[in-house]
Amino acid sequence: MMDKWISNNTVAKVLALVVSILLWIMVHMDNNTLPMQSSASQVGTSVINDVQVQPYGFDEDKYVLKSIEPSTVSIEVRGTRPDLLPSDSYKAKVDLSQIKGAGTVSLPLITDTPASVQYVSSTPSVVKVTIEEKTSNAFVPEIITQGEPAAGYQKGTPVITDGTDKVSVTLPQSRLEDVQKVQGVISVADATDTVSKTVALAVYDKAGNVMKDAVISPSSVKAEVPIGAATRTLPLNLSYTGQLPNSLVLAGTEVSADQITVYGSESALAALGDSITASVDLSSIEQAGTVTLTAKLDLPEGTERISPSSVQVKITTEEFSERVIQNVPIGLVGTGSNLEAVITKPQSKQVSLNIKGSPEALQAVKPEDIKATANLNGRGPGTYTIPVQIVLPETVSLTDPGIKLNVTVTITESANSSGAGNGTGDNGQSNGAGTTEEGEAESGAGTGTAVPDSSNPEEQPGTNSGTGNEQQPDTPPAEGEQPEAGTPPVSSNEPTTPATPSTEENTEQKQGAVSKNGETTTSAKAVFSTTYH
Repeated sequence: MMDKWISNNTVAKVLALVVSILLWIMVHMDNNTLPMQSSASQVGTSVINDVQVQPYGFDEDKYVLKSIEPSTVSIEVRGTRPDLLPSDSYKAKVDLSQIKGAGTVSLPLITDTPASVQYVSSTPSVVKVTIEEKTSNAFVPEIITQGEPAAGYQKGTPVITDGTDKVSVTLPQSRLEDVQKVQGVISVADATDTVSKTVALAVYDKAGNVMKDAVISPSSVKAEVPIGAATRTLPLNLSYTGQLPNSLVLAGTEVSADQITVYGSESALAALGDSITASVDLSSIEQAGTVTLTAKLDLPEGTERISPSSVQVKITTEEFSERVIQNVPIGLVGTGSNLEAVITKPQSKQVSLNIKGSPEALQAVKPEDIKATANLNGRGPGTYTIPVQIVLPETVSLTDPGIKLNVTVTITESANSSGAGNGTGDNGQSNGAGTTEEGEAESGAGTGTAVPDSSNPEEQPGTNSGTGNEQQPDTPPAEGEQPEAGTPPVSSNEPTTPATPSTEENTEQKQGAVSKNGETTTSAKAVFSTTYH
């Protein structure tokens, strides 16, 4: 039957047609006619928009990138449709490695596209880059507290304990002007004891916003907040031990804290003085310059804690210079009532002093800034050689602390003293009838006359006469002072009452003052200035 079907003429024609069509298809596939037509239909160009411009090679330590204009570009590429879809593989870069200073420059774009597509163009092909130089300024860090301590406790003032007094803030110059403060926050919530932590610092602008791009150095400090049941805050004073080399003088000091908080019972705190003293040893300083020393604070008796327990003292020393201050007037203090005192040597009643200190301190000293006085307290009529006490400004000292300055002073009775007799006491008068200050009559006939020693040309004759049955003993000179030979004794109906020195003379001697045998000298170790941070 199969043979009959094949031998049929119609079937044979159909088979021949099918074979012909297959042969035609095979021939056209070998010549790539159909694939070329299909490929041509898929190739084309496309524009990739909003490609972010990425800078590289930038020196971020010295400069800040203020702007890139425009910040995005469009890239045209050619390729097959599957490869022309938007993708992160398309890059637009700009090389900033050749920039050497602040300003605005135009730089070409560098494009990076997938390997399967062909770069055609970019719009724009050049961008403007603005560079601004970074600038640093110093700021004093501020520590604030957050929260409240436990019930019944109170917090003290936060204190930076690592000696950091200033930090450096680096920003573009245009933004540095907006800085308001550098601040750190330490939590004291529910605290019952001193809180000590390392506190991170932040920079705030004038609107109170954190400037996150600011670079702070150091970026953190160690701080503590005193916590206690009872506290008292006192100012800090400095005292000095040890000696500087003879060629140096103090030019200035800076202290990390100006107030100290003391913790303890109310009775112990009430017994404290008006300040806390920190002792600084100068013996470790060997040459001029600035050094930072640690001064430990002693815990006052009866108290529990002191904060801070030590302070950092930045001490500046300089090679001293010398200067002669002339025409410093000598003042007399302590002259008794009804007495007059005159300086007979030196005749100018002035003294010249050789002082030393830093050049700036010496330049500022004037004669009226120096106190030169002779104390006549307890002396009656006569001629005395008295040491001169020198009080200098804190900024300078005597070049020769051991120098001895003396003046010769003659004390006489006041010209307006009156009485039937010629005797005048230090604090009262006697009349010829022997009447006392209260007006009561005295009996007896006694006459006392002091005769000066003619061998002493400086001595002035002094005469005390009158009636009375008592004569007061001579008033001795103060320790370390000797009257001139022939000085007459003092006669008075009442004991001599020492005159109260003036307020200036009672003022505590400045740093470095040393008194010995009635002679006051001033050490070279005087403080120039003290600054608290």
